[in-house]
Amino acid sequence: MHQFSVVSPRRPVAALSGLIVTCVLLSACGAPAMAPAELPLREHAPLAGLAHDQKSPGQWPDARWWHEFNDPQLNALIERAMREAPSLDRARARFETASRQLEGRQAETRAQLEGSVRANQSYSHTDLEYPALGLPGFEAGSAGNSQRSNVGLASLSFGWDLDWWGKKRAAIEAALDQRHAARLEQAAAASALQAGITRAYMDWQLRQAQLSNLDTLLSAARDSVRITALRVERDIENPARLDQAHEQVANLEQQRAQLEGAARLDQVQLAALMGVSPDQLEGLTARALPELDTTLPQDAGLELIARRPDIMASRWQVEAGMRDIDQARADYYPNVSLSALAGFLRVHPLGSGRNEDIGAASFGPAVTLPIFEGGRLDARYNASRAQLGSAIADYNQRVVDAAHEVAQQSVTMERIEAQRRAQSQALESYQHRLELARERDARGVEDPRSLIEAQQGLVRERMNRLALEGELLDTRIQLIHALGGGYHGRAPERDARYLTTESTTDGS
Repeated sequence: MHQFSVVSPRRPVAALSGLIVTCVLLSACGAPAMAPAELPLREHAPLAGLAHDQKSPGQWPDARWWHEFNDPQLNALIERAMREAPSLDRARARFETASRQLEGRQAETRAQLEGSVRANQSYSHTDLEYPALGLPGFEAGSAGNSQRSNVGLASLSFGWDLDWWGKKRAAIEAALDQRHAARLEQAAAASALQAGITRAYMDWQLRQAQLSNLDTLLSAARDSVRITALRVERDIENPARLDQAHEQVANLEQQRAQLEGAARLDQVQLAALMGVSPDQLEGLTARALPELDTTLPQDAGLELIARRPDIMASRWQVEAGMRDIDQARADYYPNVSLSALAGFLRVHPLGSGRNEDIGAASFGPAVTLPIFEGGRLDARYNASRAQLGSAIADYNQRVVDAAHEVAQQSVTMERIEAQRRAQSQALESYQHRLELARERDARGVEDPRSLIEAQQGLVRERMNRLALEGELLDTRIQLIHALGGGYHGRAPERDARYLTTESTTDGS
């Protein structure tokens, strides 16, 4: 690096302009040309089969989508988690770090003024002893001398990088893009937390409903044991039937233990998401599963990219990557700055008995020009372009993954709804069978256990229905999360200097 200091009392502007023009001509020959990244940037998600409209963004789901379940207990859990969950603390900390880094980048563009004051004191003492010389008037004796010296220095320095080529401006924009990304990562963390709490809570409610039906089955199975035992005592029933009845009770009790364990695991997961102890969730009360509208809104496929905070965060990382390239290109050009220095020095030399005052001041521009860097500039520029390509690839993959999640949940909802329709017919058949068993039991022409078996069949079918409704509810929640959990944003404008886009669209 060669530094040229220009100070001209007569024509500083003309001298500086000529020097800058010369430096720019020298350095521009080595600066790389702007060129788009090798990877194209996706602008649309491949949502085949879903409604889409590229002109107006959709508004489903709502930002508080869990309110559609009309469950105050769930609302309170999510509100508490949004205040206290540790996963959000990490996201907030990342955003705070990005904000402070932005402030640091902004401070680097401002003029710097520094003051300094120094004071030193020196002390000198000399002792001299001499013997008698044997001559009159030259007796033995001693002499001493002490001297002090003081030095005081006060200085004021000024510096300002003019940033003519926008390197620091690009650094500020990159830091701002990183802060945008951190804010969106915070939104993505909140969306994941809301979905996770809702899924765990609804699964716990499903287990409670299944336990209630299982208790009904257990009660009926114990009645069957009692009736079978009486018939065995009277020698009108094969004792093997009693063993079968006991076996049924044991199997149901085992199923109940499994359901209780699953419900407890739901509580543990819910507590972990909220950052509390499982004991603090003991007050949860069972509620019926909410009725769901299984139709997919017409705008569900609208602007998926703008719906997903994780995709938008990745898009801002692409923007930050482009600003890094701008910084790397600016390194090829000369750096121009202004500097000034003013100082005052007061010296009290040893033994002088007086003060010496010195004042000095200087002002002028400085130009730093890279001449031979051993490949450092090229390496940094190529690395920044490689990082941009990596950011684009990550963004494109997130778009494809998001489209896959939406399509997967949509197809799953259609499959479950078809199962529910078929299962409704089976439920009607079990209901009709129970009515016939009650009629025959009332006339006394049927074994009482036939009525119990019909009741058990209907309850089991209702449990199958519950399982389908729970799966449908969970799929609905996952679809809401896949669609961004109520987030709606706007992507930054495409920078044609570095970005190209794919010619393909949704394919829908």
